[in-house]
Amino acid sequence: MIGKLVSERYLIESLIGSGGMADVYRAYDRVERRVIALKVLKQEHRGDMEFVRRFEREAKAVLALNHENIVRSFDVGEDDGVGYIVLEYVEGSTLKEIIKSDGPLSPKVAVNITCQVLDALSHAHECGIIHRDVKPQNVIITSKGRAKLTDFGIARDAAATTRTFAGQNVVGTVHYISPEQARGENVTAASDIYSCAIMLYEMLTGEVPFGGDNSVAIALKHLQEDIMPPRELNPRVPRALDDIVVRAASKNPRQRYATARQMKADLLRSLREPNGKFARPQSGEGRAARKKTHSGVINIAIMLTIVLGLFAAMFFIARAIRDEGGNEGNEFIVPTLAGKPLEEAEKLAGIRGFILEVDEDRPYSDDFDAGVVMEQDPLAGTHAKAGDVIRVTVSGGSDSVEVPGLVGKTIQDALALTTDLDLTLGAPTYVESDLPEGQIIKQFPEAGTQTFRGDKVDIWVSGSPGTNEEVPGVSGVQLDVAIGMLAEDGFRNIILHPITPETLSREEQVLRQNPSSGISVSTDTKVELWICRTDLGRYTADIAYNLDITAEKSTVLVTAVTGEGIETALYETTLATGSSQAVSFTGALPAPGEYECRVYIDGAEVREKSGIVSFKMK
Repeated sequence: MIGKLVSERYLIESLIGSGGMADVYRAYDRVERRVIALKVLKQEHRGDMEFVRRFEREAKAVLALNHENIVRSFDVGEDDGVGYIVLEYVEGSTLKEIIKSDGPLSPKVAVNITCQVLDALSHAHECGIIHRDVKPQNVIITSKGRAKLTDFGIARDAAATTRTFAGQNVVGTVHYISPEQARGENVTAASDIYSCAIMLYEMLTGEVPFGGDNSVAIALKHLQEDIMPPRELNPRVPRALDDIVVRAASKNPRQRYATARQMKADLLRSLREPNGKFARPQSGEGRAARKKTHSGVINIAIMLTIVLGLFAAMFFIARAIRDEGGNEGNEFIVPTLAGKPLEEAEKLAGIRGFILEVDEDRPYSDDFDAGVVMEQDPLAGTHAKAGDVIRVTVSGGSDSVEVPGLVGKTIQDALALTTDLDLTLGAPTYVESDLPEGQIIKQFPEAGTQTFRGDKVDIWVSGSPGTNEEVPGVSGVQLDVAIGMLAEDGFRNIILHPITPETLSREEQVLRQNPSSGISVSTDTKVELWICRTDLGRYTADIAYNLDITAEKSTVLVTAVTGEGIETALYETTLATGSSQAVSFTGALPAPGEYECRVYIDGAEVREKSGIVSFKMK
């Protein structure tokens, strides 16, 4: 195939990779004058209608999708009876290759990659496409940290009857397959979420949760065993992130996240609340893998005592209710739970000996407040026996939300506010303004307006209306590498915040950044990097200012220009309203000399306070 001209347009240059169904070649598109990836069905499968159908299905799926985290499809065609798909050529490594070479990834990096994959899945699911083969081999990471989901070869229309077994062969990679796929049942978006959870597990621990001698053995473990929480293999995994993985990998699809977007929201929240309990799996799902004691006889005795006690309690409760009336024979009237808060519904069901099962999905409703039972099965007034299950659906609250006030805030703060309300933050429009660069000066819809979850809030930001680029992710890399990555994307104004972290970090390693990766901002924006630097320097200067603070509370930052486009923070504080407030401190730098020092109040430079300061050994 090397050197062949396909459809008189695509010149094949080299083989990139080979999978079970197709070969992928690097090729040159003579019409568009660009490098592309050409996916061609393998010779041995061209007479197999099942493989031909799968290939056609992928072609249909990728043409329907257009998302920055999905490898784009440009064209589908046939040459001499051989089908091919023209795909975006992506330079990078597969996530599997990265895990193999680097071992467990940091929680922040793993969350960043997973959120991008969830964005891709969310788009696919909204287009009615289920991937069915989410795994690190199908995720490409570019040099800029962008994750690209590929290989929709076994994807299906979500409305189609989608079963997983073909004879004895499992469709999908068995290490990442969901329990319902392993059973040969219809799959839904929840199956992709399960596979994504297993992939996140591997990123955090360096290994998949289930191994075995063969595919059947591994598939059985997906069916029968709970995953060991990743925190038990890697104590660096925060508790909230641990809970998210366990919940998303629940055996029961209804106990997982309802949508990819919902899982992403919890992942982002876990970065802000690493020890939060907001993602705890219900009913202990997935926690069976916690450490067990070996005192088997004692445990059995305790369990028997508990079970007998429960039966005795149920018996006396049932007899008391029967004596009061309200039952027919051995059956009892199902109480009205709809319209009652969940806590009250649990008491009403429990006192009659019923077991309440709560649907994991909490749909939005304008008729029921959050936490109130919307539906129940069986219905109120029917008869059921003590010990029977009543299934209830609980309201997630109104679908409408109040748009938060974003004016005066940074893009980073606005992203956090909108994410918490399930709103989408639109790409910023930059306009010239006297306000501090990077500050939001206008929004639509306005603050206080009622809108629906998932809606977009557009923002206008103070700054140069020039080139906008996505900020690359540089957290976790060395400072010199981070500066190079930022410069490559046009970001050449950087403020360094040297800090001594509580946890062990490499010297000059970037610990966090602002704006976060993936946010689209003007390339003139000052990117702030917090770096590990245990020695601030031996060369010092005594610095003092009198500052006028007009706002109720303002942030003051003093920096020194330490390189071309590089400023190093010397002093940071918060001041209340007041005139001629004295600020004095001793600044330290690693090298002597004359440095320009700049003063910022709430992000705006106070130019009349800027000046040259001499740093020397004292």
